[in-house]
Amino acid sequence: MIHLQRITTEYVDTEDRIRLSGEVEENTSIVLWLTQRLLARLITHLLRLIEKQSLDLGNADSADPAPASSLMQGFAQQVAQAELIPELPVQAAANAKSWLVLEVDFSLSSEGALALVFKREAGNAAAQEGEDAGKATLTVEAKQLRQWLGIVHAQWQKAGWPLTIWPAWMDEQSPSDTANPLH
Repeated sequence: MIHLQRITTEYVDTEDRIRLSGEVEENTSIVLWLTQRLLARLITHLLRLIEKQSLDLGNADSADPAPASSLMQGFAQQVAQAELIPELPVQAAANAKSWLVLEVDFSLSSEGALALVFKREAGNAAAQEGEDAGKATLTVEAKQLRQWLGIVHAQWQKAGWPLTIWPAWMDEQSPSDTANPLH
C-alpha cells in the first residue's frame, strides 16, 4: 500500500476532475484523480463525521442543537482554515503513477485520526502489482480534515459544480483564502 505523506488538491478544468498530487517519499509522487460523483459521496460522509464528532463533544444535551451546531461548525472551520500554513505544492513527476480513484474507504482510529484509503480497480491492480498496489492511504487529524475539506470546497467552487452537498457553515469562510490549491 502507498502511504501519502502530503497532498496538493487541485481542480483540473480539462479533466473536469480533482487531482490529488501526493508525495509518497522524498522525490517520489503519485497522482490520484477524483470525480465529482465519488467526491460528493465521500464529502457527505466526511461532513457527517465532523458534525457527529462535534455534537458528541458539545451540545448533545441541548433541546435544539442545530443552530448552535451550525455556528460552532462555522467557527471551527474558520479556525482550522486560519491555522493552515501554505507550503510548496507537491509536483508530480512526469513518470509518476497515476490512476482514477474508483472507491474510497475510511476508518477512524480510537485516537481520532482518520485514514482515507483511495482505491483503483482492484482486479487489475491485484493482477499487475500485488493486492495492495492499487491503494493509497492518507491519515489526517480532525483539524487537517477540516483544512482539506476547505480546500476541496474552494476547488469545487472553482469547478462550478453544484454546491448543494455543502452545508452553509462551509460558506462562512473567506473563499479567497482557499481558491488556490493548497497542501
